[in-house]
Formats: sequence, C-alpha cells, structure tokens
Amino acid sequence: MRAVIFDMDGVIVDSEAQWKALEAEFFRAAIPGWREEHHAQLVGLGVEDVYEHLSRTHGLKMGKTEFLGRSDEVARKVYLQRVELAPGFVDLALGLKHRRIKTAIASSSPSRWIAHVVDRFSLSPLLDEIVSADDVGGRTKPLPDIYLEAAARLKVPTPDCLAIEDSAIGLLAAKRAGLKCAALRTAHNAEQDLSTADFELSGFPGLDYERLTARLKAA
Repeated sequence: MRAVIFDMDGVIVDSEAQWKALEAEFFRAAIPGWREEHHAQLVGLGVEDVYEHLSRTHGLKMGKTEFLGRSDEVARKVYLQRVELAPGFVDLALGLKHRRIKTAIASSSPSRWIAHVVDRFSLSPLLDEIVSADDVGGRTKPLPDIYLEAAARLKVPTPDCLAIEDSAIGLLAAKRAGLKCAALRTAHNAEQDLSTADFELSGFPGLDYERLTARLKAA
C-alpha cells in the first residue's frame, strides 16, 4: 500500500447525515411523494447525477440551473456550518504522511464544495492531491475516472492504492479502477451494501498504517 485515497462525504466529514436533514425540506417541496428512505438512492452520486436521477425517477420539474443553485445553498450550510471531521481522521492522515504514504481526496462533489471542507478544517497539509467531479469532465462515481485520475496524479499504480468509501457506488468506482477498498461502516449508511469492499472499518480512532496493511493482508 503506497497511497490511501479518501472519499469525502460520509468518510472525512459526516455530511451524508447533514445533507439528509437539509435536503428533506427542499425535496419535499420540489418532488411530490418524496420520502426519507429515498435518500439512500442518492448516496455517492454527484450533484448533476442527483438531478438526472430525480428528474428521471421522481418527476422533478425544476430546471437544472435552479436545482444546482439551490444545491449550492444547501452545500454552504452543510460544509461551512454543520459538518464535523470524522474522529481520528487527522491522526490517521498525519501518521500516513509520516510513513510517506501518499494521500488524496477523490470525490464526486464539485471542487467548490470540497474547498469548503479543506479550507475550513485546514486539510491541505495532509493531502497530496484532491480530485473532484470537475477534474474528470463530470464522469463521476460509479465510473472509475475520479479514482484513475487520483492515482495518476499520485503516480501510484491503482493496485497499490487503498480507497476508503462509505457507499456502494463509491466502492464500485474504486473497484472498477483497480484499487483495494475499505468500507467505512457508520450509523448513517446501514442500508448500504458494502460487501464488495476488501474489508470494513468501524471508524478511524486507533487506525494507522500498520493496522491498515494488516487488514489488507488478512482480506
């Protein structure tokens, strides 16, 4: 393992729960029959993919420009006011940097949303690269492009990279790119099928390079 590539939403920050809470009012007003359990279908999708899914599956009539603008408003509340860093993430990232293991974010979110998190929590020194939907022409997860781009920028072959994901869509993208995968199981993704991961994690506290490599070897 020469690199660890982190998804952002639901992995580095607890944003999936925050999105779910703030989206509920927005979606109930825009989509007849929207129910809380529908949120699970959106986990791991980029914002433009969310728009296409809602238009196709739930009859969303709102124009794309308005939808993206409303989503940006929600994102600012989520990332600048409500999210918290995952416990243990900073210690893990610092330990990986000490071992000269390269690190990156690979997220289907737009770069402006990622910047909210990176700037707010001063994460730049912990990361070698950041790859967003914008960097791959919108070819977001479950396509492999974001992970392929991250590995290429890190100059590490994909089989030597470990992805840490919290959704079935994210795991599929990483697997398609040829990465090893760890699934982060939390209280907010119990409905996600994470069985394609090489192994599961319950959190970052106490996790370090040695424990990650031991889990990989045992997988």
